[in-house]
Amino acid sequence: MTNLVGIAAVAVVAWFAAGTIWNIRKGCAIMRWMQGGLPALGEHTSVRWLGSTAVEMAIRDGKAPFASVTVIIFLEPRDMPWMWALGRSRGRRDTLIVRGMLHRTPALELEALDPVSWSGRDALRSVPPELPMRRTAASDGMVVHHASAAALAHADALLALAQHAGLVVRRLSVRRTEPNFQLHVSLPDCRQPARDVFEAVHALAERALA
Repeated sequence: MTNLVGIAAVAVVAWFAAGTIWNIRKGCAIMRWMQGGLPALGEHTSVRWLGSTAVEMAIRDGKAPFASVTVIIFLEPRDMPWMWALGRSRGRRDTLIVRGMLHRTPALELEALDPVSWSGRDALRSVPPELPMRRTAASDGMVVHHASAAALAHADALLALAQHAGLVVRRLSVRRTEPNFQLHVSLPDCRQPARDVFEAVHALAERALA
């Protein structure tokens, strides 16, 4: 029994080390790729690691319509085998998150969510009750919470724009409260230019205020 406990402990430590190294290498590779695209959102980015599962990049002076932007690389918890298995069973995948304060308050509010993703289910707890639920067949199974027909049409237009840009949306939020704009997408393919990805994000923020 003692030998089995020892072997299990060594296995857990080895997994932790391998998972941590994997995430750090992946996070660094994504940050290198993002260097060609982040200027589309703003200049002077500060970076900090939040453990081994997230990297936060803050842009204090955003490019209009952004006043400020936070970009987060959210990685699966590969350093913890039980958390990794549980997370994957609940739809948690590597995700790129963009949260922005806009120069003016959006006229329409909406929440477009992928209900099978971690981002979508987590966001459901924060959707205000005044935004009723409606499914739109044109949005690939996304659930749209909205307060008016105009907001629903606005959500469809934003999702179509994101799809055209090749973004796999897990959550798209436009709110009058902070953050005004929030976008969760599956990590893009780093073989495509980062500039194209972040120009698409910028275009979505502009369209959110239209």
